[in-house]
Amino acid sequence: MKILQGRSVMPGQAEGPAMVTRMPVNFTAAVSNIKNAIPGRKGVINDRLHDLYGRDMKGTVMVFPACIGSTFTGMVLLELMRGGYAPAALVVQAADPLLVSGAVLAEVWFKAGVPVVEYPADDLFEAVKDGDRVSVDGATGEIRIG
Repeated sequence: MKILQGRSVMPGQAEGPAMVTRMPVNFTAAVSNIKNAIPGRKGVINDRLHDLYGRDMKGTVMVFPACIGSTFTGMVLLELMRGGYAPAALVVQAADPLLVSGAVLAEVWFKAGVPVVEYPADDLFEAVKDGDRVSVDGATGEIRIG
């Protein structure tokens, strides 16, 4: 088992299969599509330009470098979390306020937030591979792989 020590951003504990991308994620573009109006498809990434296109983020530990795009990102994440379509946890190299706001508001308003851990080092993508079983402790920043 590999253990990485990240920085706690949003508390909570979760585990799931890793969904890893080296591409920044634009959550607004990723889930804004008529397909997502169909029940059960709201967590599917519909951004055709992203390497995660067509994959469902629900229940995964999403590992990515950063969030890009719209200032609406926090509200998109809030709705994914509130609706039960969000990743189980977010592990990100650069946790910006727009990304974090969605998790914070989902927790404060609906008790539906997910743990967020920031791990800025480049060895993140060497340590965590797509499909690895990952557990995240958002209170301590600990990331367990395997």
